[in-house]
Amino acid sequence: MPPPFETVREQLLRAGIAPRRASRYVTELREHLADLTARERASGLDAREATDRAMALLGSDAQLAQAMIDRGVPRSLSARAPWAVFALLPVAVLMGLVWAISTVMMHLLWPVHTTWPGGVPNTYTGLIAAASFVASYLLGPTITTVCIALALRQRLSSRWVWIGLGVIALFSGLLGFHMNILPPVGRHPGGAVFSTIPAVLVSGRVNAAATLEMAALRAALLFATAAMAYRALRMRLMPDHA
Repeated sequence: MPPPFETVREQLLRAGIAPRRASRYVTELREHLADLTARERASGLDAREATDRAMALLGSDAQLAQAMIDRGVPRSLSARAPWAVFALLPVAVLMGLVWAISTVMMHLLWPVHTTWPGGVPNTYTGLIAAASFVASYLLGPTITTVCIALALRQRLSSRWVWIGLGVIALFSGLLGFHMNILPPVGRHPGGAVFSTIPAVLVSGRVNAAATLEMAALRAALLFATAAMAYRALRMRLMPDHA
């Protein structure tokens, strides 16, 4: 049997009340229920009768939830502005993190890039691979996971959650940290090319079509995975909104 007032919590979350406020209210209700139950037990009722009597004195779950809503408690930001929380903010965070990683890597590697590719130290190759993996393949899924967790925790059914997943997938497919180590050609020394767009090189040159195809594939894969995970979890938590 679920703890008392879980239905109240669900109704408050779906009304846009912040989870911490909903949890605090439910905790207060449970404490009040315990006090009323103890008082009824003291009057001679058995445990079941005392609990039923205490619940009747408090009111129905719908009445208790409505009482909290009628207080005019401010709704959470994700309920008031889902477009900002699930679309604008995640993209800004993604772009900011990719820019930060790329900037740090360029400052770190630029002083030694002219010595390449005549023997790139293992320390640098490992660092480049790690930065590329984090920026290109880990940031997008991580931000998507946070958005899904936030939407489920708030029990949101806004279309902005789906739009946000698509926008994050699109920018995640386009952005990342990429570094190409160029071999020496004739009198031109080797070197390195930094990019925030993981480019596909063909014969030493960026192939725009192949680059866009790779970005589209990455975006589609991330969106499909995120959408399936979100829908499956949403069906479990909110079957009536699936």
